Amino acid sequence: LLFALVALVNATTLRKWIASHEKSCYFTTADTPTKKIAFYFAVHQGGNFDIDYEVEGPNNRMLFKGEAERQGDFVFTAVYPGEYAFCFKNGLASFADKLVEFDITVEDEARPEEIAKRAKGDEITNSVMNIAGDLEQITKFMKYFRLRENRNFSTVLSTESRIWWFSALDSLCVVLVAVVQVYAIQALFTAKR
Repeated sequence: LLFALVALVNATTLRKWIASHEKSCYFTTADTPTKKIAFYFAVHQGGNFDIDYEVEGPNNRMLFKGEAERQGDFVFTAVYPGEYAFCFKNGLASFADKLVEFDITVEDEARPEEIAKRAKGDEITNSVMNIAGDLEQITKFMKYFRLRENRNFSTVLSTESRIWWFSALDSLCVVLVAVVQVYAIQALFTAKR
C-alpha cells in the first residue's frame, strides 16, 4: 500500500547555484488537468537571500511571479495538461551568486468519490495517509529550520568578519596615535630655543 502511494507522487528536490544575471528554468509535466503541483523554494546563501521567480503554465500562461523573494510555497491544481516551467532569475541589481533549494511535486488530487470511498474504507489506509501528511509537514518544517540556520550562520560569519576588521583597524589606529604622541613629545623636549 505504501509503495502504491509513493508511485502516485512525482517529486524532485534540488539545490542549485544561480550565477549573477542568470536565468535558470526547470520543467515538469502534468498529463491530466487534475494533477496537483506543489512548488517550494528557499534561498540558502548569497546576497540578501532573495531571488526573482516565475511559474508558467502551458501556452506561456503566467501563474505566479515574484521579485526579491526569500522563499515561497505554492500548491495549485493543473487546469490544463502540459508542461509547467519554474524559473529563477538572479536579478540585474545582484552581483552575488545564490544557492537556491527547490522542490517540485506532482501528484494526483483526490477526487470526491475517492474521498467517500476512503471514508467508508480501511482505517489503515486513512492512518497511512495521515502519517504521510504529517511526514510531509515535518519535512517542510525541517527545510525551514535548515534555511534559517544557513541564513543565521551566514549573518554570524559576516558579523565576525566585520568585527575582526574593525578590531584590526582600531588596533592600528591606537599604535599610530601612540607613535605620533611619542614623536610629538620628543619634538617638544628637543626643540631649540
